[in-house]
Amino acid sequence: MNKVLEWFGGSVVKDVMGGLDNLFTSKEEKMAAENAIREILIKKELELQKMQTEVIVTEAKGNWLQRSWRPILMLAFGFIVIYVKFIGPLFDLTIPELEDEFWNLLQIGIGGYVVGRTGEKMMASYKGS
Repeated sequence: MNKVLEWFGGSVVKDVMGGLDNLFTSKEEKMAAENAIREILIKKELELQKMQTEVIVTEAKGNWLQRSWRPILMLAFGFIVIYVKFIGPLFDLTIPELEDEFWNLLQIGIGGYVVGRTGEKMMASYKGS
């Protein structure tokens, strides 16, 4: 998700702002258009963050499975990594080759797990106060 926001916030905004030079003749018009575009982008980013927060809040209020799916998934990923890197070679077991997609998914999973756990802890402290 961060890569999407970096791409959207970086190159797209620069391209749009650079294109404004061709549309407006006065600096005042250009500045007004840039400010309007920046304001819209900031509002949309806040809406995205609000939606992400709502998802975390909903999961935190849900049943055991809704609250526990991230730890279960990360334990499964952890077992696969331990098997492939340690248990399999140690006991000469068959080791499946893990594609790059698995490692990408693992990185995304760790990032989501960390963000999700942070959100859950924030919600617990929010409920307490």
